[in-house]
Amino acid sequence: MKIVIAGGGPAAVESAVAARKSSPDAQIDIYSEESFLPYRRPTLSGLLGADRKLDDKTFYIKTADFFTSQNIGFHPGEKALAVKDKTLLLSSGKSVVFDRLILACGSNAVRPGLPGAERAYTLRSLRDMQKLASRLDEGVKNAVVIGGGVLGLEIADSLLTRKINTVVLEASAQLFPGKLPENDAEALAERLNNLPGLHIHFGKFAEKITEGSVILKDGTVLPADLVIFACGSIPELSLAQSAGVVTGRGIVVNEFMQSSREDIFAAGDMAEFNGRCFNLYMDAVASGKVAGSNAAGDKIPFAAKISPVRLFALGEKLTMP
Repeated sequence: MKIVIAGGGPAAVESAVAARKSSPDAQIDIYSEESFLPYRRPTLSGLLGADRKLDDKTFYIKTADFFTSQNIGFHPGEKALAVKDKTLLLSSGKSVVFDRLILACGSNAVRPGLPGAERAYTLRSLRDMQKLASRLDEGVKNAVVIGGGVLGLEIADSLLTRKINTVVLEASAQLFPGKLPENDAEALAERLNNLPGLHIHFGKFAEKITEGSVILKDGTVLPADLVIFACGSIPELSLAQSAGVVTGRGIVVNEFMQSSREDIFAAGDMAEFNGRCFNLYMDAVASGKVAGSNAAGDKIPFAAKISPVRLFALGEKLTMP
């Protein structure tokens, strides 16, 4: 059996590991768009901080030797472009025939369609982090982060370590709506707005990004040498659409992480199970294990759990259901 996995994050890795456990003789290959070993994406925001260094042992999920020892082919810099029948087409021009395909390409950062949006940065990949870190090293005095969720606040935390005046724009009337009670959210916002250099504005919307500023819809002009979007993510569905599988927000899967095509499975951010996509690290790991096992011939149902949302930044340690 030939199992092909498109993607290079935790869902892809766990899929491969699980498939190998279930099928010692299967040919298993991972094709990743990024030119790096699989890494822990949640750590990217912290690496933007002053004097933070990337630690290979804690940053990367697996070493190259691991894939070799497990007889799993890992192919970096090979972006999956399309699925045609039972073949995966790659950016290198290669085509790979499969018996089972697991789609685990993750998601893309949301970029609001604002005038001047091309000036803004996002933080979704290691390459994004490297570009942002390089810009920060050039010197930044004022920054605006658009989005006040976990990622936005983690980015703000790192910016403050660099003594950058940081404004966070949160479209909602409070932090973590639906996760925190209003009173707790108000108390949190008060604590954070008392931190030197940090200002969080609620119910505010950017209208335009210019060179050196962000202009809000109410006419307020915020100085900004740097603008970062932290507005969430959206599953990457181009592969799924080329394969003709049913999609909603993500790839619609059953309890076995199987799509509407019996030979195609999905895991991580791309998978939509019972109307919900998996956009947290542990969700990606859990769904990857099930997808990999079942692609190899098992029938293991996915036990859906709602992972908590955690904020460990700006002096806060919060776990929200």
